[in-house]
Amino acid sequence: MAAFLMNAHNIASSCCGPAGNIFAKVFGKDDEEDQHQTSPAAAAAAAAAKPFGGKKFGFTDKQAKYEDVTWSKLPLAAKKAAKVIGSDQKKWNDKEWLDVDDKHWHDLTNEEKKACETLGWDAVSWEHKYDDQSWVDMPKHVQKAAEKLGWNQEKWDDDWDVPAWEKGWSEFTAEEQRCMHVLGYYVHTWD
Repeated sequence: MAAFLMNAHNIASSCCGPAGNIFAKVFGKDDEEDQHQTSPAAAAAAAAAKPFGGKKFGFTDKQAKYEDVTWSKLPLAAKKAAKVIGSDQKKWNDKEWLDVDDKHWHDLTNEEKKACETLGWDAVSWEHKYDDQSWVDMPKHVQKAAEKLGWNQEKWDDDWDVPAWEKGWSEFTAEEQRCMHVLGYYVHTWD
C-alpha cells in the first residue's frame, strides 16, 4: 500500500506540480518542503518569534491599543470602534492625528468612550499614561510593559527616568513601541 501511495504521489507531483498535488494538500507538505527540513533550533526560534495566544511581545493587541495592528488585521469590533472615533483605513494605517485625540477623557461622548474602551483605552491610559499611578495600582500587563522598558517598582514610584525615556519614537524597537502602546503612548503623544 505504501508503495502504491508513493507512486501515486510521484505521478501526481510530476504531472500536476505541488499546487495540484492532492497528496501534498492532504498531508500538508510538498516535495520541496521534504527536502528542506529545518533544524530543531531554527524551528524553536521561529515559534518563539510568532505571537502565542494572540499576543505579540507578551501583550494582546487590545492591551497595546491596536496601535501596531494594520486596518486589515483589526477585528470587526475594533474597526467599528475606530470609525466611531473618526478613523478609517487610510487614517488608521497612516497613524493620522484624529480630532478625538485632542479631547480629554471626560470630554468624550459616551459613544466615543465605549469605542475607545473597545480599542483598549481607559481614562487612566488616555489621560495620564499611568504616570499618576503607583506601581501596585497599575494592571499587571502595564507593570510588565514598564519593566521591559527599564522600570521596576522603586524606579516607577520614585519617578526615575530610564534610558528608554530619552529615546525618540523611531529609536524604539518594535517590542519597545509595543510596550509604549500598553502604557498609552503612540507616535503622536511621544515625540
